[in-house]
Amino acid sequence: MKKLATITLVENSVGRNQAKTFIAQTVEIHHEADTIAQGADGRISTAHHPSKIFWFGGAAKDLANITTVKIVGNHGEVFVDGELNNTYGGPLDIAGGVAFSIHRT
Repeated sequence: MKKLATITLVENSVGRNQAKTFIAQTVEIHHEADTIAQGADGRISTAHHPSKIFWFGGAAKDLANITTVKIVGNHGEVFVDGELNNTYGGPLDIAGGVAFSIHRT
């Protein structure tokens, strides 16, 4: 489902660059359920999966050098707040915007 939100991009920089804020952006967010498994020793392990984001109108270049992304709805609800996932190629320009994923905390 598409949502209207404010996107804040934070760069991990020794230059102390200011966060970039994009207001009234259209995003689609997909959260994958956590994986919970019990090992042979009886202990329960939980694995979190990255949230997949599609930012309509955004571009991969907007996410260059970004480490943290926060997406907040119009009523202050936090949809996503976490580290940009660059493990598998990072942000990808696709028709109409950019697709990327965020490690949830």
